[in-house]
Amino acid sequence: MKNKRYLSLVFIFILAGCARQIQVLPPTTALAPATATSIPQTETSTAIPLTETSPAPTLDPTLFGSILQSEIQAFSLEPVASEIFTRVMNSFIADDNILEYQVLRVTIFPGNGGLLAEFTYNVRTTNPAWLEDGGAQAVENWINDKCNRFDFVTTETEFQLKNRRTCN
Repeated sequence: MKNKRYLSLVFIFILAGCARQIQVLPPTTALAPATATSIPQTETSTAIPLTETSPAPTLDPTLFGSILQSEIQAFSLEPVASEIFTRVMNSFIADDNILEYQVLRVTIFPGNGGLLAEFTYNVRTTNPAWLEDGGAQAVENWINDKCNRFDFVTTETEFQLKNRRTCN
């Protein structure tokens, strides 16, 4: 059983090496239940609050969001990362941190010793803190072309987006 798991992880990493971009344009306004907490401010952190999407045994301040491997069936990593990002952003809508958002691009690529997930998106909010880490102010409270990168981590039980930072 473990050999099949390792074989599937190797297969996933091979697919990640052939990463392609996914275009998702329609705005999302669906609500998802979640609990919001604040992330401590560091040199690489942004003003987006940390939200857990599934229970974790210990609180990890670098964790942006996660999904159990049993919750998703995917043969490439972009849909997995996109689902985690969508759940967290929907929780921001539910908590009135943002009004709506549009994911423009999701890319998975090799990084420093692992995989990175990069999201380019637009967000509509009245909170000026969302401008602090990039993006361009647009009409009707939209902030366009925000870009965040995360370490894409796979554990024995879940996929995680960790160590949020602004794209270079």
